Amino acid sequence: MDEPSRIGLTATTGAQLDELLEDLNPEPGTEGVKLIKFDLYRLAIALGLKSSEPPPLLSEKSTSSLRVAELDPDGVLFLAAESSGLLPGGSSVYEFIERLAEAGIADFYRAFQKTGQLPIDQYFDE
Repeated sequence: MDEPSRIGLTATTGAQLDELLEDLNPEPGTEGVKLIKFDLYRLAIALGLKSSEPPPLLSEKSTSSLRVAELDPDGVLFLAAESSGLLPGGSSVYEFIERLAEAGIADFYRAFQKTGQLPIDQYFDE
């Protein structure tokens, strides 16, 4: 199976990610940890794999804005997704990863809209 060299998010979820980063990051000129797109994208993938629920198909075409070589330079995401048991047979691993990120970021956005924060405790409960 040929793997894409770029993956991303749909336009809707990409805008939600940008809004989350704007709200979660410290104001310019103040101290604090600054998140980047890769941070939330990778977290969404990891939580999607943890949930053991296959992500839904994308509702629209994604914009391929992230280079796989930068997102997953050591192939750790690829290996985790490939060995998760969630990957449909004959599917591209990175397209599956893209779907995990899409679903996870949409979940982050919904949670943030309700509470004004990400429910980190919920994500890491055992």
